[in-house]
Amino acid sequence: MEIETIRQQFFPVELPAGVIGRAVDFDTVIKVGEATQIFDPAALGHFQIPPARQEQVHRLERLCTQSGSESVAFYHGDQNPVGWFWGYMEYATTFTIDTFGLVADYRHQGIYQAFMKTLLPYLTAVGYERVTVITHPNNRSMLISNLKAGFNIVGMEISESRGAAVKLACLLHEDRRADFVQAFRLTREE
Repeated sequence: MEIETIRQQFFPVELPAGVIGRAVDFDTVIKVGEATQIFDPAALGHFQIPPARQEQVHRLERLCTQSGSESVAFYHGDQNPVGWFWGYMEYATTFTIDTFGLVADYRHQGIYQAFMKTLLPYLTAVGYERVTVITHPNNRSMLISNLKAGFNIVGMEISESRGAAVKLACLLHEDRRADFVQAFRLTREE
């Protein structure tokens, strides 16, 4: 089954607080991000590509978004953007959540949890085995939300552009979850 056909079975999705999540193209997510001003790149402390190299990076970004990326814009009403989601295929079996953002008035209303209840089955139907997300160790609300959604802490990363980050993975199939438990159990039976 084609991915677009599968996508149409899951999106649009109705979420709490009158929010609708619609599958959109990457350019729409960028526009929603600019319109909502949820994240200030300078305030996040991430490395900012100098203007002289931005065109090259944007060209590569467009290539990256053509293969295995998913973009969802969140709206209240028909045209009022309140947030967005973007993720991509890291490997053939792994989907990585890159960004999820909501304007302040829509946070802490269960929207992320409700969205995960659609996104994870959708990614399973597409064929992924696992979903990963990286977040800052002090972003407690996202850590807790991901743990509640079925993610496990699987590692920590240190990056020159964002510092320390916690990596979480949600294993989408029971045999993958059993293998995780086997690999990380406290005692080894012989």
